Amino acid sequence: MIVEDRLVGVLQAATLRPRSYSPEEVSLLRAAAERLASAVERQRLWDAETAARAAAQAAVRQRDEVLAIVAHDLRNPLNRIMMSSAILKDDVPGEAPARAVAIIQNAVRGMDRLIRDLLDVSRVEAGGLPLERTEVAVAPLLAELSEQFDALARSRSVALTAAAAEPLTVAADRGRLLQALSNLLDNALRLTPSGGSVTIDAVRSHPHVEFRVADTGPGIAAEQLPHVFDRFWQGTRERRGSAGLGLAIVKGIVEAHGGRVSVESKAGEGTTFRLWIPAT
Repeated sequence: MIVEDRLVGVLQAATLRPRSYSPEEVSLLRAAAERLASAVERQRLWDAETAARAAAQAAVRQRDEVLAIVAHDLRNPLNRIMMSSAILKDDVPGEAPARAVAIIQNAVRGMDRLIRDLLDVSRVEAGGLPLERTEVAVAPLLAELSEQFDALARSRSVALTAAAAEPLTVAADRGRLLQALSNLLDNALRLTPSGGSVTIDAVRSHPHVEFRVADTGPGIAAEQLPHVFDRFWQGTRERRGSAGLGLAIVKGIVEAHGGRVSVESKAGEGTTFRLWIPAT
């Protein structure tokens, strides 16, 4: 029995009395051998795929266990650093120590954010991103985002506008939705040059509410658009300071809600992200 010039088995036939096989019998045996070879090959491929899937699942479980341990072990010293820096800030007066403490605290917050992103993207891949759905009013959510990012927008001389077209509500985990929109706003504000603008708004798009985050930044090249939601994607130099997990987490959060996300962009003309979340 041969598959692609490879021997996968032997079909043996015998008779009780010595005799020659007729051409019809040879053809029948040859056809049977071909069918058996195909069946053997299919089973081999199935076994190999099953083994590979099991190995991949075991690797994912092991990775998640390592991430959980590392996150726990890293957060303890990070918390101590943050507490110690706060004490140092209170006990040591002066502008220079205050700047040094601010640098330390910003670095600690960045490391903690990276830890949370790694854990979140791991949960997204495993299909286990936890959600606590409630009825979420959209207008107060956008107002909170506007207040949260106002200082960053002012520091970069970028006009930030947030508004909902009408009273809207969605069935969502408020914290996770806030996280997704925050990731998009943070990217938009950091990439938009001075004098530009960033807008976040929401409109009804039955049976969803469509959230839109648009900026007048440098945009994304057409060949990079298919990869923006990939893990660790960093398409521009400005993005190289991050781990490239934010947009992958956005996609995971939206899809966990039963929604979808898209991106539209042209180099030099800005970028628009759209999120569709089920309305109530």
